[in-house]
Amino acid sequence: MKKILKYLLYLIIAFVGFLIAMNIFVPVYVFDEPVPFHGDYLHNPYQDIDSTYWKCCNFHGHTRQYGGMTNGRNNGNAVYDSMYRLFGYDHVGISDYNKVNGFEDGRDPGFIPGYEHGYNVWKTHQVCLGTKKVRRIDYFFYQTLSHKQHMLNRLGEQNRVVAVAHPSFVDGSYNVRDMKYLSNYKLLEVLNGFVNSPEHWDMALSNGHLVYLIADDDTHDVLKVNDIAMRITYLNAKDNDANQLYDALLSGKAVGIHFKLDREEKMDDKIARFKRDIPYLNSAKLNGSAFSVNVTKPIKKVEFIGQNGALLKEENHKKEHEVFNACYQIQPSDQYVRTVLTFFDGTTMWLNPVTRHESSIIEKQRLDHISYLWTAALWTIYIGIILLIIKTLQKIRPSCFRRKYAA
Repeated sequence: MKKILKYLLYLIIAFVGFLIAMNIFVPVYVFDEPVPFHGDYLHNPYQDIDSTYWKCCNFHGHTRQYGGMTNGRNNGNAVYDSMYRLFGYDHVGISDYNKVNGFEDGRDPGFIPGYEHGYNVWKTHQVCLGTKKVRRIDYFFYQTLSHKQHMLNRLGEQNRVVAVAHPSFVDGSYNVRDMKYLSNYKLLEVLNGFVNSPEHWDMALSNGHLVYLIADDDTHDVLKVNDIAMRITYLNAKDNDANQLYDALLSGKAVGIHFKLDREEKMDDKIARFKRDIPYLNSAKLNGSAFSVNVTKPIKKVEFIGQNGALLKEENHKKEHEVFNACYQIQPSDQYVRTVLTFFDGTTMWLNPVTRHESSIIEKQRLDHISYLWTAALWTIYIGIILLIIKTLQKIRPSCFRRKYAA
């Protein structure tokens, strides 16, 4: 029993030491209060789009890696690629866990190196695109706001685009209230094959963070009809070129599609329905403060959503009316307006927001600052714990050696 207790103590000490080692370089951040969108200038990311340029993209999906240990074990690289090509995707992205997969390099002219960062308990993950270096460090258990901000800052240094991944997937991952203060990330995965996260998006937008959407399958088995071609990002880019795709993502020239799922449907039927029924955005224009949207399919319902996720306007139509347009007069009190269109087959289209600014020169706010005082206090606690561990080990080991050599 004494040996068991001794080894258990060793495990506890090692565990505590491991946690400290993983967290010791995370500073304590303090955050300014956010400033909501304001001003007389209305910024519309779609004002000058060309409706013939839409590119069908997926950026978040997994293949078989690490000997099949991770979820994605049924997706060989070639199978993954070929299934998306059957649906007519222009850009096929692979985001394996903490590893850049180069299979599409040379196959996809718009190849973007990327991966999904994170292997913590609460699935606080990020989709990284334009990767220069894979970050191996993560914080395995509870993450404070400082942990999350520090990770976004570090990933931002190593990647061209960082997106907060599936924030609604696990309660305790990215909480809705986190989005009030977090900054220095470019995109939010509003539509994900497992879960949608409009509340997180509205919290960010309501607090003045100009964050655009991305929509992904988060594919783990491309041979399942309910795991592919469900959440799609359409980018307004002339060519399937990496720089043009980056520009479209970062400038908000993107729409997210939530394609209606039929779990009883066969894959061939879904491919045919996808190619036949996907709606496209023809235009989304501002004329003064009048915002008008035109699409390729009749609209069943349109929702214009604003500050704090409030429904500003809703319209419902009957199919025989075949309404292809939606309009909203932006009010002086509207700090942002985003649009969701629902079609008669249940498919929805999500648009990026029109936002208010003081001028056409838009600066994204940063709220985080390192508190050197609180960081020093935390490090003092860490050092104290480390010294206590060393002292405890010194007490345990000599007594063990005395008993061993006395025998």
